[in-house]
Amino acid sequence: MPITTLTSVLRHFHTAQDRLTLALSAAALVVSTLILPAAYRDYKLFISYGPGGVPNNALGWVLVRALFQPFGREMFSTDEYVRRIEAAEGHGKGNDGFLSLSEEQLGSRRGEERPVVGPHVVPQRQLTQVPDEAIMEKFRTAFSAFGHRNQHLVKFQKSNLERHANGLFVADYIPVYGIAETMKREVAHIHSGNDHSVHVVLAPADCIKVIEAGWGQRHAFSGAPAMTFLSLGTRPNIPAEYVLIYAPRTEAEIEMVMQIVSAGVEFMTGREDVR
Repeated sequence: MPITTLTSVLRHFHTAQDRLTLALSAAALVVSTLILPAAYRDYKLFISYGPGGVPNNALGWVLVRALFQPFGREMFSTDEYVRRIEAAEGHGKGNDGFLSLSEEQLGSRRGEERPVVGPHVVPQRQLTQVPDEAIMEKFRTAFSAFGHRNQHLVKFQKSNLERHANGLFVADYIPVYGIAETMKREVAHIHSGNDHSVHVVLAPADCIKVIEAGWGQRHAFSGAPAMTFLSLGTRPNIPAEYVLIYAPRTEAEIEMVMQIVSAGVEFMTGREDVR
């Protein structure tokens, strides 16, 4: 529209009511052409994650974006773990940790581009570098076999956090303290309905190893006061040691991810007889 024509049109909006009508019309145009399409794309991405700890529907999406998102933290710094090691918190073997992978094995992902992880704080899912169905099945089989092989230490139970997948929990007869008690014994779970990434609780030194080597990252709520606040005090906060391990893409990576899970079991049980 020519400037002269636009100016002549605007002259007609000389009352407050006219100007308000114009402003509302302009706002509606912006919402309909820019905001609504972007919001719809964001909603569809959220739905694509599949079942998780929040409802996989419009209500869940609104809750995550409106209430949960502000509590998210950055997910790659390891400074917090250094402080925990220096303060001798927990039973994490100091700078050593429990992870038995060699530097060469750990370094196999170093320098690679990390998978893209979805922008929503929950559920935490990776969007790229997702394994094929054959690897997914082999990973589930390896995870199940590990649990049954270590029934003296762990048991399978519905995940407290995911709610739609079984997780590994510290066996009932083993006393738990600190982080294991906070996590209500949950050690690890696979996101078996989607990308096959893993959440696992690791010793601070092992968190440093896997994050710096490119094998994973923290959960956005790890170490944040989110859960207690959002649940009105009915659920504990997620500890900083709760990390996301990227989905294995090959049989060799399945073995390495299972070594990471094994380290989590040692940390949470305080036992070394993991098979």
